Amino acid sequence: MPLPTGSEAHFALQVGLLELALQYAPGKHRLEIIRADRLSQKRGLAMLDEGQVDVALAGYNRYAERHLLQIDYPLTKGLQGYRLLITRADMVEEFDRVESLELLKDICIGSGHSWVDTLILKQADLCVVEGPGPSLYAMLEMRRFDVMHLAIHELGTENVQRMLRQHNLVVYPKLLLRYPYDFYFYVRKDSKPVHDLIEQGFHAATQDGAIDRSFQEHPGIGYALRFLKEHPDLQIIDLDNPEMTDGNSANIYRYWPGN
Repeated sequence: MPLPTGSEAHFALQVGLLELALQYAPGKHRLEIIRADRLSQKRGLAMLDEGQVDVALAGYNRYAERHLLQIDYPLTKGLQGYRLLITRADMVEEFDRVESLELLKDICIGSGHSWVDTLILKQADLCVVEGPGPSLYAMLEMRRFDVMHLAIHELGTENVQRMLRQHNLVVYPKLLLRYPYDFYFYVRKDSKPVHDLIEQGFHAATQDGAIDRSFQEHPGIGYALRFLKEHPDLQIIDLDNPEMTDGNSANIYRYWPGN
């Protein structure tokens, strides 16, 4: 499976879940990570399509679902679409007046070049400034835009916390953007046996409770759940995701306890 060089910690949850699924799948299997500098999602899917790798991790998009086989398990149970805003301390009071999508349109948001999230924000007619994901922190500090966004569980990782400290940035704790979105694993259309094997593993690990245990133990997920519990009055602005099919959108939260 391909990953951008240096992104292992960022994708530790997703990689760990695939390793867990392979442990629960019939037979013996080993996951090998192929690291590539500045690997984009588009290039990772191309490597899969060209047969260089057997499985790829990608944020949901219709192209991947149409041309590849999707492992039907939303890897963050929908939390990838819960976006907290990061800004400079001098902007906090400005955000206190944002009470609707219309008022949010007065704020310029920094977002990654290849992120599906960028398309979602643009479709909502928001002001978006694009840049390389790792450079957004410095761009925000230099006032290239007013705010950037990350998935709520990403704020619980040490790397993100270090970047916030390094660039004198803060999390705005009163507002969250929410839209149906998540990461999935994909295999080629001619790899149906691999697809079925991985799905079997996910199903078995879910039935055994191993997926939930791994999910709860991840520090980023713990941060996300604590944040939501400690902010019951959090204002939520819901956005549409025009990329996501109705079936995926309806089922993205189905693995939460009680669903």
